[in-house]
Amino acid sequence: MENAYTALRTMESGTKEDIIPEVSLFETAKASMAYKYAPLARRLEENRRFPERPVAGFNAEARINAGPIGLMDHSATLLRATNDEHYEYLLSTIKQSTDIRRKLAGSGTIAQFAVEMVDPINYIALPFVRVGSFGQRFLRGGTSVGAVVTAQEAVRYPNDPLATKTEVVANIGLSFAMGGALTGLLTIPKSRVNAVHSQAVKDMQAFRASTTGKKEIEIGPDGNPIVDRDASIASSVFTDSFLFKGVSTGFKRIAQSKIIPNNVKLTALKIFNDSGILLAMNRNNQKLDNSVFQNSKQFEGEWAVLQTDLMPLWGKSTGKGVTGAFDYTLNISHFEKWIENIDIKAIKGERPANKIEAEAMDMLNSYYKNWEVRLADQGLIGSKPVLQRFIAGRESRILKAKKILNNSRTKNKAYRDKLEGNVKRLSDEIDEAKANLEDIADGSPVNAPNEINFRPRYFDLDAIRNDRSGFEARLISWFKENPVISRRSGSKATRTRMDTDKVSLEARAKAATDNILGIKDITDPDIAYYGMGKSKHFKHRSLDIPNKLILDYIQTNPIAIMRAYTSRVGPRYEFSRQFNGASIDDVLDDMMDEMIESGMTMRQSYAALKDVRHLYKRVVGGVLRDPDALNQTFTKVLRDLATLNFLGSAGLMTLTEPAKIMMEHGIGRTMKGLFGVLDDNKLKLAGRELRVSGEGLDNLMNLVHTRMVDELNNNPFKSDIFDKMKTPFFLLNGLGPITKVLKDFDAMMRADTLIDYSVRWTEGTATKMEREYLLRYNIDLELATKIAGAPWQKSSDGMYIANTGAWTDTIQFPVTKAKVISGETKRLAADGLPPENYNGISYDKKKNEIFIDEDYIENVLWQLREWENPKMNGVRAIKEGLINSPDDYVVFLKMKEIVKSNNSSKSLGFDLRTTKGKADYENALNDLAVAEIDGQPRVSAETVRDFRSSLSSGVLNTILMGTPADKPNIVDGIVYIPMNVAKKFGMKEDAEFKGYARIENGLLGLPFQFYSYSLASVNKVAAAHAHGQLKDRFLGTAISMGLGYMVLQYKTPDWVEMSFQDKLARSFDYSGTAALYSDMMYTAMSTSLALGGPNLTGGFLEPRFPQGPSKTDAVTGLGGAGLSIGAEISSGIWDIMNGNIGKGTAELIDSAPFTGLWFMKSTFNEFENMLKDGSSDGSPSGFKRY
Repeated sequence: MENAYTALRTMESGTKEDIIPEVSLFETAKASMAYKYAPLARRLEENRRFPERPVAGFNAEARINAGPIGLMDHSATLLRATNDEHYEYLLSTIKQSTDIRRKLAGSGTIAQFAVEMVDPINYIALPFVRVGSFGQRFLRGGTSVGAVVTAQEAVRYPNDPLATKTEVVANIGLSFAMGGALTGLLTIPKSRVNAVHSQAVKDMQAFRASTTGKKEIEIGPDGNPIVDRDASIASSVFTDSFLFKGVSTGFKRIAQSKIIPNNVKLTALKIFNDSGILLAMNRNNQKLDNSVFQNSKQFEGEWAVLQTDLMPLWGKSTGKGVTGAFDYTLNISHFEKWIENIDIKAIKGERPANKIEAEAMDMLNSYYKNWEVRLADQGLIGSKPVLQRFIAGRESRILKAKKILNNSRTKNKAYRDKLEGNVKRLSDEIDEAKANLEDIADGSPVNAPNEINFRPRYFDLDAIRNDRSGFEARLISWFKENPVISRRSGSKATRTRMDTDKVSLEARAKAATDNILGIKDITDPDIAYYGMGKSKHFKHRSLDIPNKLILDYIQTNPIAIMRAYTSRVGPRYEFSRQFNGASIDDVLDDMMDEMIESGMTMRQSYAALKDVRHLYKRVVGGVLRDPDALNQTFTKVLRDLATLNFLGSAGLMTLTEPAKIMMEHGIGRTMKGLFGVLDDNKLKLAGRELRVSGEGLDNLMNLVHTRMVDELNNNPFKSDIFDKMKTPFFLLNGLGPITKVLKDFDAMMRADTLIDYSVRWTEGTATKMEREYLLRYNIDLELATKIAGAPWQKSSDGMYIANTGAWTDTIQFPVTKAKVISGETKRLAADGLPPENYNGISYDKKKNEIFIDEDYIENVLWQLREWENPKMNGVRAIKEGLINSPDDYVVFLKMKEIVKSNNSSKSLGFDLRTTKGKADYENALNDLAVAEIDGQPRVSAETVRDFRSSLSSGVLNTILMGTPADKPNIVDGIVYIPMNVAKKFGMKEDAEFKGYARIENGLLGLPFQFYSYSLASVNKVAAAHAHGQLKDRFLGTAISMGLGYMVLQYKTPDWVEMSFQDKLARSFDYSGTAALYSDMMYTAMSTSLALGGPNLTGGFLEPRFPQGPSKTDAVTGLGGAGLSIGAEISSGIWDIMNGNIGKGTAELIDSAPFTGLWFMKSTFNEFENMLKDGSSDGSPSGFKRY
């Protein structure tokens, strides 16, 4: 058998090949990097592996003398050996160095030059050599690179066994020449490069225009052509690699496709983009605009803010106030019952009992009234004009489809069949709409009979099943009193009097009840009844019994209703708004037309449409068609058991996330924000801002676990025992409170970052990274200018506070170089009263700072009304109509100080030494402020919405949880089989997902239960690193690894010994920087060992826990946490049944909810070990090993 020793003996004996083989460019690159960096790496490995002193009986000199004569040349190296293994290692080092030199000798000069071009060492001088002639830059660059390589050679020379002094001198000399040449060439001024490039583009355009007659491409200020918005993911080494693309998702397949037309990509991203990753258009100074997914988040903020505002009323009504923290409220069920009783009164039309109830009732009615107006505006609630517009739109789409069908070039049979199907669908929709229109024309009221207020209705299926006879009795009574109904026949609607005999009424009631109990998804908007104001679809009008008559059989908790309504109707409304009333089928039809026209095949087009439709369903809800299926119920039990057991330390796992906040906003500014939190209420204000934006509602919605766990069935009306356990569990494990604090803190930092970047972009001082960052979050220069002029506040420590509640319809302030600081302009006296002559606003000329105390102006100065009766003689009153509210007065005084900061008395020609001069200066400032207010544009509701969307998206992309764009389809327990495969197994084509058979089974998603965070990290962390979208990447990563090491220290028992490389790797694993990839690596390692295979790292790293051969561990490791908890429970039951009561009981306790909580785990482990008679080694079992 050949080893390093025999190989060297062969070379020394002269039998080696005299001909040096040719070496490829790739091998040249590997040899070049190994030549420079391998000696040090091997020396470090040598120091780690072998003892410093020779072991007893080993003599290195004797081994050298016994070997080939040529080994004497390497005696200085070989004499370091301390045992036989060490000696073999040193021989292999010598052989490696010899092989490297042979490969370099066999590579050509051009190949070696090309390899040197990609060595970072040769570019190190570029940032420091900016001016001078070519010769000057050559000399400075050569000297800089030569100095660096001198240091590099100083490290390499003593560690490379074949290194010589002549070689070192040659390397330094060559590096001088290489560095000088590169610096001289690559530091040619950018303006000259741009000018040449721009001229080349213009020459190309001129040639193209002369031959084709096409319009020239416009050239941008950077010398690059202005192009359409490129919806692809921005290119980088990572995002272009198999590592990124291998984690295949619908979003990536669309955005990174080479064949899907760009316009189709733009349309798709308009539905589900989350700003989690940089797009190519962002690098071209372009934004995408907020998606349906992003904007619809704010609707959740509306009901959350309403709940927050209702709680003090409840506290006032009880006289006990509201007790709670981190969005956990004591006696929350009492609050829900209180507000439920008030809403029931509103539905019944009853009067409130007192002023508090009246205020709460008005707030609820106002909330739903806003939604009624929205739905009516978008045609989602039927009315005569809405139906007429809908019919016209359908007819227009039919004409388009027929035009394509009549085109002689449309020969693809499958495409023609698709178009003909579209025509039929559209025709049916027209018939339905015409029937509804005729029904309205015939006198049927738009509002449901006897309905008082607009309310969505969700049936309580359990209540109906438990008292079906009572429910049917209510229906029979209604049918008997209201026998006339509308019936559709084609496009006609006829008024028909139904039979009212007992048999007919009972049959109608039974049929209606069967239909209701057959509903698969009770929250589906397509089957919703809106009470006052009906849907535009005919089928929704089939059961118009008022809500007040069936209150015992419908959901009446307004908090759960608002949550369900907003999460399902909100995205539908936003989709309709963004796509001008089109349905998802309309949008997909247009996509299909464009893809076919571009040359894509039907199969390729169906594949793209499949991903778009699936992502759409994630955004609007309703991915699962049958959430109550047995497999879904069984899966949910396993998921919940695993969640309530395995995530006992989930809160501690978030300790690394502050590092991500630092990387997002910069360490210096983050630390400033952290210290500022201790002095004021910025964090509280940020929490309110975040809630309005629709993010940070995890604890309020009992969904904090979705940060770690994919939730497939999110029905707020369906809450079992496990759902009720989640609130206390995630409070006790710390995930809920920590997530709340982290999200609020990031919201505070993010508002500061977004405003700061916007101000600096407006001033022209923003960096390229900062501009791309804003564009990624859909803020272009136009929007940045509006944000920069909005009435935000600024704290004494220089941080911006958004306060978007005060933005809408206020003026945009002009840009000022003065620093505007909000808060108390002077310290208040000990009794809390302002000192004498306190005016609430002032301008410090020396510091160029404007201080403004908004609260004092609104609460004190507003009452004095000095703008009407100025104190100073000679100062005129402000014109009427300008100041009508405290907010108006704040705006006026702030504008006046900004004007003052830009216009000194001297510049305006006033002498402040005289009374008249002072009065004239005041009048001039007042006039300028009024002119500015009259001339400045107002902040629109759209600006507020866009800023809040950017804020919400940014927090979601920092305090991570998986979004629709992050996850593969199978995570939902859904698989799509192409029909060319599916038909071989007798499977039918899905009605919605053309070209595919669809399988839905909850068990398919089990392996991915705990992958929400990891999948999100691929786009939001790893890709952000690659795209340069982080402020302090390297220092932030180092901090995250330090925090990861803290987590490792906590999770590692004292008796476990761990090598340095294992500590490093595990710290990197816990840091979350490459969460998915490190998790896959450790899972693969443990699975290999469990199957009796090798350690995939060759023993360099150890698995997370000791792993021996075990097929059960292999299956549960790959099958996920749910399968593992099921297997452990089954094993425990089996052991008890077979008489091993101690072991079985211990396994059941180990699998029980709450026993994995961080502060209880060790106690339970000791108890379980006692039950097992001390036979356990303390290592976790099943999925916990992974």
